[in-house]
Amino acid sequence: MDRRAFHRRLMSLGSFAAAGTLLGMPATATAGPRYRNVLSPPAGSSRRTVVEYELPPAEETHEIVKMPGRPMVLVSQMSNSRLVKLQLDTRTEQVTDVKAFPLGSSDAMLHGLAVSSRHPGRIWATHEGADRLLLVDPRADSLEAAPRVEREIAVPGGGRGPHYVNEYGDTLWVTLKGSDQVLALDHTRPGRHRLFDAEPHPIFAAQHPVSGDFYVSQDGASSLLRIDPRSGRTSQIPVPAERGSTPVGLISGPGGIWVVLLGTAKAGTGTFGRIAADGQIVWHRLGNPLGQSASLLHLAFDPPGTAREPGLWLLASTIVSEQARDLIIRVRFDPSWARVTGEEYAALPTQLCKAHRLLPLENSVLATELTSARVAQLISAQH
Repeated sequence: MDRRAFHRRLMSLGSFAAAGTLLGMPATATAGPRYRNVLSPPAGSSRRTVVEYELPPAEETHEIVKMPGRPMVLVSQMSNSRLVKLQLDTRTEQVTDVKAFPLGSSDAMLHGLAVSSRHPGRIWATHEGADRLLLVDPRADSLEAAPRVEREIAVPGGGRGPHYVNEYGDTLWVTLKGSDQVLALDHTRPGRHRLFDAEPHPIFAAQHPVSGDFYVSQDGASSLLRIDPRSGRTSQIPVPAERGSTPVGLISGPGGIWVVLLGTAKAGTGTFGRIAADGQIVWHRLGNPLGQSASLLHLAFDPPGTAREPGLWLLASTIVSEQARDLIIRVRFDPSWARVTGEEYAALPTQLCKAHRLLPLENSVLATELTSARVAQLISAQH
């Protein structure tokens, strides 16, 4: 792909405190680079730029992971089952080239991606339409080398629609969106597995860093599933209606499980929370007017060892409402992770792209755009 084609456009952004506002959000994309001064930063603040990169055409662009120790990012395109490689500049982290490869049949619905620790240099992936789990060598040393599927595991027990996958030791935890179940499978002996019934529809799963319980977001039930992996007992934790609805993004983080609420087609509430070891949730709501109605779809923390103050990245999306905005949001916390100390907002250049997933790197943040076949990147000014 011609680099001028995939390096689509830029937008200048000023970092600002919670009292600030965001100006001049563009609604559509235009060919070639485009620069736009949105807001001058206050004294002492860093200046950042949002850049978009074109990917090969696809109706749905989904998950994103970085290969450890390699300047390579992988993206799944579900509508045509392609795995996209993004080559990064080792100094600036900016995308320098892009190439896509088929991974299975075009209707297999490649979706979930997770880096494997048990199999270094490999990733786990899901074929949501073919009910398969894949162990893949992406061949991350070369942009041109086609990924190889090294192993396929059929979803057992009649489970359908593997959506999210992650590896915890010898166990894969997989959400089954088609059958509304959660699968825990020993990938060394796939005959050893457990299926847990969920409410509609399980999306993400993560293990609590303190209790060891697994939590699952369920966007169709506006409830969280709690699983004790030792006893197999499950329970439901409804999202309080006054806080919002539709939990989607859910990850393990400092002190607990962190979750965001998407809201409805009418409005988001800019709400996210942290689940303590006892299952109690401390909720937070964005204070900036731009964030108070944000529809939050995904969230992420900085990679280990990153020298930043405590903070959480949030992704606001237009996936359920054209009245919403596609935004990358940085929420700063005090050292105890109990009190929000500031908020920063960056609008994606292409609005109504249904911003989908976040991936923080050491000096930038990537975000996939579901329907535009693009990846956006928020870059610090020094790069």
